Amino acid sequence: MENKTSKYFKYAIGEIVLVVIGILIALSINNWSNNKQLRHTEQAYLLSLQSEFKTNLNKVNKTISDNKKLMNDIEQMLTLFDSNVRDTISDKEISGLIYSVFGNSVTYNPSKGVLTDIISSGNLNLIQNEQLRQQLASFEAMLDNVKFQEIGINSAKGEMISMLNKNGSIRKVLIHRGQNFEHQSISDAVNNKNLFSLTEFENDLLNYYLSIRGANGPKVFGRIKEQIELILVDLESEIKL
Repeated sequence: MENKTSKYFKYAIGEIVLVVIGILIALSINNWSNNKQLRHTEQAYLLSLQSEFKTNLNKVNKTISDNKKLMNDIEQMLTLFDSNVRDTISDKEISGLIYSVFGNSVTYNPSKGVLTDIISSGNLNLIQNEQLRQQLASFEAMLDNVKFQEIGINSAKGEMISMLNKNGSIRKVLIHRGQNFEHQSISDAVNNKNLFSLTEFENDLLNYYLSIRGANGPKVFGRIKEQIELILVDLESEIKL
């Protein structure tokens, strides 16, 4: 009887051990499958982020380039406060400069749909590279600083537009750009060269110029460009093709 009982317990323990081993194997397979799915999702995110940040790098490079051109136009306009220079340039050329300076804006609108989706869905932790996670998490904060700079630049531009409205002729600029008006206007007699004898207009123009130069430097757009390049390097190292 004791022998049968002993055999029964050994058999029962063996069965339990087999069941436990089976459960552990099943859990291991399930964990492996889940981890594989998470890594698959991570790779999909990384590829999408790489595409998005390549677009953002092109955009910030274009913004920096456009700002440099705008600064060059402003520098040329600033020379008109010298009467010796002003007397050698035609009204049409002045209109061209005014149109170029006033018709362009400093702006940067990055693509961030993928990044926003990852952060808002709480899936940023799927990205295993801690440095990359931190860079991605801080990118939107950097964009807030850009918007703050753009507000300051647009404010300076608004001051210049106000001076142009008070002391110049937008109509004259448009006529020199090829716009036709059916009727004459009192502003037809206004000479936009007069703007360049006003100290206040020169100050507004200089404030605008300095604001753009500051934004185009290493603290704003230069910093964004550097951050994007670092993110792209880390993305490249994490993507497993």
